[in-house]
Amino acid sequence: MTSDDRWQQASENPEHRLAALDGAGLVGGITLDVRLGPRSAVGSTYFRCYLATAEGRTTAPVVFGLQNDGAYPGFNWVEVLDYFASVPLDGGGTFEVTAEVERALFERLASLVPPGGHFMAEYDSVARTLTARALSARVPPVATPLGALLFEVGCGVAFRDWYISEGGREGPRKLQGFRALDDDHARTRGLEAAEALDTFLAERASLADDLREVTFPLAETVRAELRGRFGGS
Repeated sequence: MTSDDRWQQASENPEHRLAALDGAGLVGGITLDVRLGPRSAVGSTYFRCYLATAEGRTTAPVVFGLQNDGAYPGFNWVEVLDYFASVPLDGGGTFEVTAEVERALFERLASLVPPGGHFMAEYDSVARTLTARALSARVPPVATPLGALLFEVGCGVAFRDWYISEGGREGPRKLQGFRALDDDHARTRGLEAAEALDTFLAERASLADDLREVTFPLAETVRAELRGRFGGS
């Protein structure tokens, strides 16, 4: 819990889109505890996601982020500014976020993103080390752990990697995944992604063994889904 009066329970502001997530179930009886914070300089809402588990409530957020609504599709987005896979509990000890809980959490957040909107998530945190290494090695974003997760929750028709490789940065590194605007957009970008994964999977010697062990199964799974959905060989 926080004593900062700039933050309020999301359910206390039922008109806000994040209110629908407050108290929502994830998996295994875990529920979300969502707090709304101040507005950013451009009018986006800061938010925190805590978890209520069988062992107690987390005393630190698993997600700290921003959410924005707008008149045009591209103005509607969610951004995970910080993600924590291990969070303290009010009764002592820590809660370790499993892959199942993480997916359910990101699926709830992605539900706020309409067609043509996007979902951004940092990959500077400890939990995203493998994704950072994979992107640095030029693995297609959808074949990285974070990119595959965004694809699974419907925000991976295309990606933008917010990292300036020449050495400069604007904030933490983050991956931006887009939700398809319509079926034609999904098909066009899906076939492009499948071809890029074909190329990636053909270059087996170019990656470190530990990266290949993680990214190749992800690439094969996504490619099979895309081929099954849109055709192609």
